Amino acid sequence: MAGRSKTVSGEASRYRWTVLGIAWLSYLAVYMVRVSVPPLSPFIVGELSLSKTEVGLLVSSGAIGYAVFQLPAGWLIDRFGVKRMLVVSCFAAGAIICGMYFASSLPIASVVLFLGGFGYGCFPAVATKALLLWFPLTERGTAVGLQQTSINAAGIITAVSLPILAEMLGWRFGFIGVGVFSMIVALVVYVFYREAPAERVGPSARRKSSLADLREVVFNRNILLVSASCIGFMAVDYCLTTYLVIYLTESVGLAVALAGVFLALTNIGGLMGKLFFGVMSDRFFGGSRKKPLLLAGFVMLTISVAVQVVSPTSPWWLISLVFGVFGFSAIGWGGMNLILVSESTRKENSGLAMGFSLMILLIGNIAGPPIFGYIVDVTGNYSLAWWFLTACSVVAVALMSLVRERKEE
Repeated sequence: MAGRSKTVSGEASRYRWTVLGIAWLSYLAVYMVRVSVPPLSPFIVGELSLSKTEVGLLVSSGAIGYAVFQLPAGWLIDRFGVKRMLVVSCFAAGAIICGMYFASSLPIASVVLFLGGFGYGCFPAVATKALLLWFPLTERGTAVGLQQTSINAAGIITAVSLPILAEMLGWRFGFIGVGVFSMIVALVVYVFYREAPAERVGPSARRKSSLADLREVVFNRNILLVSASCIGFMAVDYCLTTYLVIYLTESVGLAVALAGVFLALTNIGGLMGKLFFGVMSDRFFGGSRKKPLLLAGFVMLTISVAVQVVSPTSPWWLISLVFGVFGFSAIGWGGMNLILVSESTRKENSGLAMGFSLMILLIGNIAGPPIFGYIVDVTGNYSLAWWFLTACSVVAVALMSLVRERKEE
């Protein structure tokens, strides 16, 4: 037994960084699908004649499908393993989003994006569980922080490339591009990823989730508080990324391509935030996941007020600073919540717990953008909409402060 433990430990030590690379690439591909609408929104708005509220509803369509699938996805991950679900979800997300090529109206586009939610609904739980299985407790914050930078890389790549592609070939080809890439990555995952030693069991031996497991997760105080808090985090995150390009073009007077660059800078800020909060969790906060989340929340709250100073006369460096810091906090928090949730229950239920938590927090993704857009439509400006994000930040910080963090046994 001692020899076997040593072998497994050595194997994990050598291979865990490969797992991180595969998780990063698969998350990148699926998230390029997920965030493809905002940078293409000015072109979609023009062709489909959408209002600001309808843009929010379009984003929410994908989020609803994404949210609906979270709980069953968590069960499937625990039941069938990480590799199968990584491959299936990468391929499905890519194949379904290609259907946007045929979208000729808001209802058709909404249906395609809703169905796409079933494709990428396994993320981020499946990619995060891969790291939880391969990385020790003392490295999880850093590993998940590194993995989560793929989200920002996806935002940067889509923000810069999709508007250019749309201007050259049309916005429909933007969806084709991200879809094909995701299907190619599914093949890469199939070839190079292998299950963790703990998962190398036959289907009959693999533990099945039960109603008791579901009750254990659903009535877990910490999971409920973290999930409710992250509704506010998600609302700020997705309102910011959904409307930033439109806001900068309409209210600040920037060209679409330049506005896309500022969206990319916002995602760069989010990338730095994920690295920063992950390292802070492991190295400076003694493995605490709550403290980095609170820190991110306070920064997000402050900058949601400061954004009111941006105007058509603002210099480029001020716009870069404001939205870079906004992205640092409003996007950079992601990942710590999933570790906190997974460490609040038994290892066997980690996928189910993450799926349940994601299902709840995605309320912010679903409701936030339409509310933000409706406020802009009614008031004719963005000031009150930014104050709405300030209110979401206050609620997020208040609920997160009530979490009673415990160490994983």
